[in-house]
Amino acid sequence: MLSTVLNSQNYALLDLSSKVEYALLALLELASHHGKKLPLTMSEIIAKQRIPERYLEQILTNLRRAGVVQSQRGSKGGFVLAREAWQITLLEIVTYVEGEQKEKDTSDSQTLEKTLVYEVWEQANAASIEVLGRYTLQDLCDERETRAQQSPMYYI
Repeated sequence: MLSTVLNSQNYALLDLSSKVEYALLALLELASHHGKKLPLTMSEIIAKQRIPERYLEQILTNLRRAGVVQSQRGSKGGFVLAREAWQITLLEIVTYVEGEQKEKDTSDSQTLEKTLVYEVWEQANAASIEVLGRYTLQDLCDERETRAQQSPMYYI
């Protein structure tokens, strides 16, 4: 059976792009400061999450245009979440960072085999959309907090 051949722990069918990973890390950092209403500068986000500056600049620009983050100019400027973390789904973030996915044109020389392959792939795509739409940025923040509290602290 296929499941015996492919171990989900060492095989990634749907891979996480660097842009999406960096966007999520930056948004987690902004979410952790959201209650303080203090903007974070790009330099602060870069220092805490080790995101390349050129990526972060593009990502924050896209997220600002999409209304996920707001930028504040000036000496005390930076970025803040435009909405509460529970209002921002992971699907929304992926869509804004990666752009809308175009539907494949499957009308050219469609064979039965190609149709079957595309139908299965569409099911996998629909499942990933459903999962990403179910989770919010707040869910990641809550899980981060839970895991941080569970990890033992060692003092010398």
